[in-house]
Amino acid sequence: MRKKVWIVGLIIAIWFVSSVSLGFAQKVTIKYWGMKQAEVRLIEAQQSALVDFEKKYPEIKVKITVFPYEAYRDKLLVATAAGTPPDVSVIDQIWSAEFPAAGFVIPLDKYIAKSKIVKRDAFFPGAWDSAVYKGKVWGIPFDVGVWAFVYYNRDMFRKAGLDPNKPPVYWDELLEYGKLLTRDTNGDGEIDQWGLPLYGAKDEATICTTDAFIFSNGGSILSEDFSKCVLGNKASVDALKFYKSLQKISPPGAVSRTAEDAFKIFTAGKAAMHLYGEWGQDTVNARAPEMDWAMGFFPKPHGGKSIGTFGGWNMVIYKKSEHKDQAWKFIEYWTSKGVNEKVAALTPANKASANILLALKRRFPKMIFKQLTESHPRPISPVYPQISDVQRDAIQYILLGTKTVKEALDDAAKKIDEIIK
Repeated sequence: MRKKVWIVGLIIAIWFVSSVSLGFAQKVTIKYWGMKQAEVRLIEAQQSALVDFEKKYPEIKVKITVFPYEAYRDKLLVATAAGTPPDVSVIDQIWSAEFPAAGFVIPLDKYIAKSKIVKRDAFFPGAWDSAVYKGKVWGIPFDVGVWAFVYYNRDMFRKAGLDPNKPPVYWDELLEYGKLLTRDTNGDGEIDQWGLPLYGAKDEATICTTDAFIFSNGGSILSEDFSKCVLGNKASVDALKFYKSLQKISPPGAVSRTAEDAFKIFTAGKAAMHLYGEWGQDTVNARAPEMDWAMGFFPKPHGGKSIGTFGGWNMVIYKKSEHKDQAWKFIEYWTSKGVNEKVAALTPANKASANILLALKRRFPKMIFKQLTESHPRPISPVYPQISDVQRDAIQYILLGTKTVKEALDDAAKKIDEIIK
């Protein structure tokens, strides 16, 4: 009798082990939240990659939920406050200090230390740095973009006597070219072609572009330890004095114009140049298929460097997650070479993946890669949204002329110091 019981027990044990190896054991379901993507091919690519992930890890099932950008942040904050966040999600780089400071997400250093896939060198430096707060890494870069490149209309350059293969490199060239390109082409006494449509609306695109002018002039928004605002320094003041001077080559209304509004002016053939990110190539091709256009690096001052402002998304794991290890496996997979270039909406943050995508889908891939390598993130601060709001107000004062550049930035620095404290 005992022998029969032993045999039956052995059979049950063998069946259990076999069932686990065959995937009959109960799966762990992790919840991944991301940005809503309208591009059908991207959605299909993500679904295909997800199938491959679940084949590689049959014990893990991934449930993806997506939201439009306008609602995404609020959805995350509400769910986290209620104690029901996703296991893993992407977050905007500018939330990368706010979420750790609030205790929403966990540091990933222990996972990174053991990983053979996720290493700092695999990603764009500025993208990696955007996820570092108080000496710890809180997110893994997923995709990136950079503000900004000079898009320009080569036909307009030719007609103005400019070399269509030589975009402006320096600030003074941008302004000089812009003056030559601001013209009355109909001979009716009215300007109908502008050099560059400046944008200064109170949104993040304006901040990204003005930050790039500041970075390229050797300035910054906060001190290195993020304890003090340095917007009033000479580098920042000189940068925004130049930014304001671009009103001379811009159609009126810059103070309320968004980057998207400005892009429409460019693609409609009413302006010769435009400052925008690399993802804008698709927009130009769709709206102005006949335009002979090209790109140049973000303009720099003499003696300065062309430094763009990073945008993009990082993947994080939530403190309330009960499946942190499984979430990490998903992050490793989703940001790895061979996958990241298929599932990223912008340029992949993984450099090897970026090279693949840029070569396949972008013109001037080497230029884009170099600009991405030489870009800075915006301030890594838990109060970044408030900092950005103050900067936006300062830009309004500068463009309206109600304050001098120095006054606007000194006042902004004082307000930001109060916010930081």
